[in-house]
Amino acid sequence: MPRLNITGLESLAALFMLVCLGGEVQAANNARNPGDMRSKYSGASMSCLIANDFYAVHFTSMQEGRNQGESHDFVKYCQEIPSIGLTFLTLDLLDRDVRNLPITLRVVEETFDENGEIIRTTTINEVPGKIYKNGTLDTKVNITAPGHYAVIAEIGDEMITEDDRLRIPFSVGVPSLQPTPWLKYLAWLCTAIVFGVMFYLGYGFYRRYWPNLMGGASSQRG
Repeated sequence: MPRLNITGLESLAALFMLVCLGGEVQAANNARNPGDMRSKYSGASMSCLIANDFYAVHFTSMQEGRNQGESHDFVKYCQEIPSIGLTFLTLDLLDRDVRNLPITLRVVEETFDENGEIIRTTTINEVPGKIYKNGTLDTKVNITAPGHYAVIAEIGDEMITEDDRLRIPFSVGVPSLQPTPWLKYLAWLCTAIVFGVMFYLGYGFYRRYWPNLMGGASSQRG
């Protein structure tokens, strides 16, 4: 069988494919965008996992309403809630050991400066510390203004380090950051180019080696 001879054009095409794939990965790591349904979910079809170095929870925010085709009267969200109103917040503890520790729950409104640093925190709801044997913490709050909020879970009788406080930020009625437009367009372009390069390489292989392969097969049958 003839040896494969990778031309300079083919090498350049392969390099371009790698660059494109890298661009697609970067585009996928952009901020959450509610338009692509990564923030909103129904049932258990999407995980909303929040964790620090020691603790992990599954977070659910719900408001009254109904998605098309669903039988329950609540719409579930992750950390981006589109509208103000009565909101139910649930934390499912993933660490069984934590179920033996008292946990204090607070819902706060947060104000940020131009650098993204928290400059003011206002408590709008608080649940005194208690032990949750079933592993589920829940509370409700009537949010009357769009903004940035957070659920603060303080774990243990006495907090020893900041790691004993789990902060779950969420927004209400705030437009989400959209993916950088040029990255989105680059991902589309690269997808088309990758398929084009694959077609080019496949067609080149067909023209260069297929007649020889067929000729060798014919001679063996003869």
